[in-house]
Amino acid sequence: MTDQPQAPADVDIFQQTMDKNSHRASIFEIVLESTVFQVIINILTLYALFGDDIRVAAFRLSADIVFDALNITCLVMFSTEIILSVIVKEGYFLSFFFWLDSISTISLLLDINLFNQAVGLSGAGGQAKNTAGLARAGRASRVGTKAGRVVRLVRLIRLVKIYKSANKEDDDKVQKLIAQRRQKRKANTIEPQIQDRAEQPNPGQGEEAETKESKVSKMLSDSTTKKVIIVVLALLFLIPLFSVDYYVSPPTSMLMQSQQFVKLAESEASTYDDVKDAYSQIIIDHSGIDNYIVLFTSPLYNYKDFPIYQNDDYPNLRTDEQDVGAYTLDYDTLLKTTNLPDAAIASFDKDNPDVVGILSTRQAAVMTSILSIIRTIFVSIVLTFGAMMFSKDSNDLALRPLERMIEKINKIANDPQIVTEMAVIQNENSNETVKIENTIVKIGTLLALGFGDAGTEIIRINMKKQGDVDPMLPGIKKVAIYGFCDIRNFTDATEVLQEDVMVFVNNIGDIVHTMVDRYMGAANKNIGDAFLLVWKTRPETYSFEEDNVIWHDKQYISILSDCALISFMKIQCKINREPKILAYRQDKRLQARMDNYKVKIGFGLHMGWGIEGAIGSNYKIDASYLSPNVNMASRLEAATKQYGVPILISESLYEHFSPEFQEYIRHIDRVCVKGSNVPVSLYTIDMNVDNLPPSNDPSVKYKEFTKEELKMILRQKKLEIKEQVESGEFKAIEHIHENKDMKYLLAGFKKDFMEVFGKAFQAYLDGDWKTARAMFQEALKLKPNDGPTEAVLHSMEETNYQKPSDWKGYRELTEK
Repeated sequence: MTDQPQAPADVDIFQQTMDKNSHRASIFEIVLESTVFQVIINILTLYALFGDDIRVAAFRLSADIVFDALNITCLVMFSTEIILSVIVKEGYFLSFFFWLDSISTISLLLDINLFNQAVGLSGAGGQAKNTAGLARAGRASRVGTKAGRVVRLVRLIRLVKIYKSANKEDDDKVQKLIAQRRQKRKANTIEPQIQDRAEQPNPGQGEEAETKESKVSKMLSDSTTKKVIIVVLALLFLIPLFSVDYYVSPPTSMLMQSQQFVKLAESEASTYDDVKDAYSQIIIDHSGIDNYIVLFTSPLYNYKDFPIYQNDDYPNLRTDEQDVGAYTLDYDTLLKTTNLPDAAIASFDKDNPDVVGILSTRQAAVMTSILSIIRTIFVSIVLTFGAMMFSKDSNDLALRPLERMIEKINKIANDPQIVTEMAVIQNENSNETVKIENTIVKIGTLLALGFGDAGTEIIRINMKKQGDVDPMLPGIKKVAIYGFCDIRNFTDATEVLQEDVMVFVNNIGDIVHTMVDRYMGAANKNIGDAFLLVWKTRPETYSFEEDNVIWHDKQYISILSDCALISFMKIQCKINREPKILAYRQDKRLQARMDNYKVKIGFGLHMGWGIEGAIGSNYKIDASYLSPNVNMASRLEAATKQYGVPILISESLYEHFSPEFQEYIRHIDRVCVKGSNVPVSLYTIDMNVDNLPPSNDPSVKYKEFTKEELKMILRQKKLEIKEQVESGEFKAIEHIHENKDMKYLLAGFKKDFMEVFGKAFQAYLDGDWKTARAMFQEALKLKPNDGPTEAVLHSMEETNYQKPSDWKGYRELTEK
């Protein structure tokens, strides 16, 4: 029983679907992704963000034990989630999010009062023994509280998980809804099946598929999330460092100092010395601190023991650089007390009854300004760096690939053949944008290979215009060199090789196409055992006058003509030297069918106009050429069998060869081919194809090169010739003498034979057949079994070597 062909599987280029049956979740994955577990984690996440602030704002000390229990529960659950993620999620361990999750979980310890008491962070610090100690303790407490709140904000990153979890649930709901709708409309009609395919989120896997997040989406989402977290945390952690409280103690309130002095002065229990010492002590205590005293005065300033104190800096201080404290000293109260001398009371300034103290906050103001400058610079740097990071991600993952795609599409639209020179990006971990870019190159390459050079205009016009594809464009008249080649004995080879015949043809086709492409030509059609090759001339090098071609750049046409013949000569050499072709000489199947079998190819070369365009219909087209000149190339190839030569060249092409190259080409006949009344001269070039040395095996010669590097080597060889052709520096005769293959082919060139044959052939054309016969026989002595000589002698023999009465210098070629 023969194997039944399998239905082709739908293609998922981006691998965004996966078969559910191919993946069995572990118990850890089931727990981690379960709805119950996720709901609990999300609730605890919200509690972790606000729980401690709610404890302080709404409850008293007695409730702390309950909040400790909740915090310990959060710690256990979050730790469990981290452990499960390490087990289940590939690449999670030691990743960016692993560390953030760990830090946010560890920060919960700061919310557990029992832990803080155990490590001495609260309730165990003791009492400060002096005012300076109290100030330091207060400042440390404030810093610690701020730092604790900042660390607690690290837990905000868990909101990202809540967001992603919500998105995943929405996606699951969509998938279920689509599946339900598909089940309801399941029927045997075609239309519902088409609708099912249209609604399937990812083709190729049917009902057993689930959607995966695209790589570029995941990379962009994760990268953006990481950078947002880094920027936010950097601001949260570092912005408090720009507060002046970290560096300068807040000023002591002079209002309080003034008030204390007033109360002491008005108190009956105070002695004069107490008041006098208090006045001096206030000045002394506030002279050696960060916010030092610059002015202290009272209504008693006229009395010797209460002089006005004024620092030299006071006149230079701005208003906002002063901390002012004033409190009124009541005159009537002083009169009732006996603690101040009468002279002191008599000096009381009733117009200014206030005790006034002013501290300098200049240091704090300067520090605040400096920190403000630094903070502004820091925020600017963070925002700029953050913007650059966000821009880099979008550029690297989306915008630049999109720009490259647009650039490549524009290049393909302008020159579809250029896509064959574009390299595919080699990266095993490519994201979707890279895969789309590679797919554009692949599709473009397939278009270029499928349509060929003749389909360039079809592709270009359809890519540039708006609207539907219209391949059936009007044909374009162009002048080109047409080459037709045919594999000899192909029918026998097909019957013998059977399934191996494709490899056989493609091995030959590879050589044919490579050499034609290298020498400025293009493959057009592959018709089983035959190949149509074309060398298009540049439109600016010629013009038409009715059906006549007027050449404007004869040097270019000469070089292109030389290239066309050289490429066929190279092909002839390669099929007689390449190991993969020589191997068929040892194939027992072929040798059993045909003795001494060798791969042989016949060639026909002709130049003329042709109509380039689409042949076919909107269902299937071939981009090719139609004209009598294309048919002429085919007829020339067929005639090579009659003359026993591998190549025939038409007169219209011969006249464009460079003069030096023409010396190697001989005129072998002048005929009217079947179906034409116009005589044409036939030419050939003698090539030595017997006993050529085999080439080195490419698999050994280029074993150290990759496939892409080999393509680059071939491309480089083509570019070297292209540059010479376009600059007009290509010299066929120099190329023949320098190229190893060409040396081998022309090694048996006989100049004396060419002279004798030329004279014999001219006598033949002139009608002097007696002289022609004698000289042709002499030529056969110089080159036995020469096909063209024997062919002409055979045609002369048909009239007993007598010139026909209607001889016009040519004969009818009866065979097609």
